Amino acid sequence: MKKILALCLSVIMLLSLSTTAFAAEMWDESAGSGETEIYAHIYSSYTITIPATIDLREGGQCEVKLTNPNIEPGYQVNVYCTNITNDNTIRLENVNVVGEGINCYLTNVDGMSVTVDDPLLVWFKQSDITDAETIKYFSITYDRMGMAGDYSGIMQYSFECAPI
Repeated sequence: MKKILALCLSVIMLLSLSTTAFAAEMWDESAGSGETEIYAHIYSSYTITIPATIDLREGGQCEVKLTNPNIEPGYQVNVYCTNITNDNTIRLENVNVVGEGINCYLTNVDGMSVTVDDPLLVWFKQSDITDAETIKYFSITYDRMGMAGDYSGIMQYSFECAPI
C-alpha cells in the first residue's frame, strides 16, 4: 500500500508542477513585403477637324485643323485621302444627269499631287505644332470641261499618329 500511496503522491506532484513557456512571435508565411517597378505609357491624343462639306465654288483650299495636340516625340499626325481612283482623281457626278461626271484633283500641303501611291494630304510634325490649334491646307481643282450644272462627290479620308 505504501507503494501505491507513493505512486499516487508522485503523480499528484507531477500534475501540480507548472512550467513557464515563452511563445515566439507568430510568423505568417503567406505575408511579406517588397517592391515592384511600374511602367506606364500615355499614347498621343489629338482632334482632327475636316469640313463636312467642301464647296469648290468658293475656292479650292480645304482646311484641316489639329487641336488639343499631345503628340509623343518621334511621331506625327498624317491625314490621307482613301478613295483616290487609279487615275489619281476623285469622281464628281452631275447631280441632274446620271452618268455625267468630272474629275477632281487633290494637291497636298507641299503642292504635290495626291496619288494612289502617295495619298497623304497633310501632316503635322512636332515642329509644326506651336499652339493648341494648328491649321494646314490642301488644294482641290476639278475639270472645267464638262456638261454645265452642279456636281458632287465624296472624299473619304483617314488619319493616324505614326512614327516619323
